[in-house]
Amino acid sequence: MYGQVCFNVCKGERQLKIIRVLNTNAVVSSDQNGQEIIITGPGIGFKKKKGEELEQSLVDKIYCLKSPEDNYRLQEVVKEISEKYLEISGKVVSAARKAGLRTRDVLYVTLTDHIHSALERYQEGISLKNMMRHEIKKFYPREYEVAEEAIGWIREMTGIDLGEDEAGFIAMHIISSEYEANKVSDVQKITELINAIIKIVKMHFRIEFNEDSVSYQRFLTHLKFFSARVMDGEVYQDSMEEIYDVMTAQNRAAYTGVEKVVRFIEKQYGYRLSIDEELYLLIHIKRILDEQQR
Repeated sequence: MYGQVCFNVCKGERQLKIIRVLNTNAVVSSDQNGQEIIITGPGIGFKKKKGEELEQSLVDKIYCLKSPEDNYRLQEVVKEISEKYLEISGKVVSAARKAGLRTRDVLYVTLTDHIHSALERYQEGISLKNMMRHEIKKFYPREYEVAEEAIGWIREMTGIDLGEDEAGFIAMHIISSEYEANKVSDVQKITELINAIIKIVKMHFRIEFNEDSVSYQRFLTHLKFFSARVMDGEVYQDSMEEIYDVMTAQNRAAYTGVEKVVRFIEKQYGYRLSIDEELYLLIHIKRILDEQQR
């Protein structure tokens, strides 16, 4: 389903031929199925032309992206940007997927470009403050941990420490690739909505969440994907009206919190929650309230 960094995957299998040269250290070839792959290695493209055979000893990494569109975009990026940054992006994608995150191949493209831009800004003395860093770290701990690893890899490769704010930006790129969001700014909007819903529930019921509890973590996971649907304008179809009627009648106190969230989202985002979405919110809020009473 996803592309990957295929370390030396084709060595010894067949002779690779160059389709195009991207730069001195990166070329495009094809795999056994005819799909284009990006191959990097020191001097692998030096004085090479289309149709020439690759020197197998120079092959370092092979990037196999499933989407032709993402593959093309990555080739365009690598033409202009050091393949070293692609190597860092490859490590981030691998680490994210190892951590169970469903990142899409577009992360190779967006993150390689972002790392290049961040390092250019650093050299120019420009430092960007990430106003969402604390929320990103709180709501997306796995993504943030991978981003911190990325900061370490960048430091090892360049000697530059981009710092915690940049870790937040890298985490936002990882999150964006999970949600199929078009821009990192979409992640900021999603995070702001999550934060707003949590504040509404806390204030309405006058409670403090146990952030280590299973109920809270399930609630947070639900809010991440629910908030993404709100931003996309994607509404769940009503299918559980009978259950909804029973649950709201039996859990009137908990439902008052759902109503407050519904009013806020409709006013702020022009999005009307379906019965299914209200029901799922009710179930999660009820679990948290039940936990508070134990």
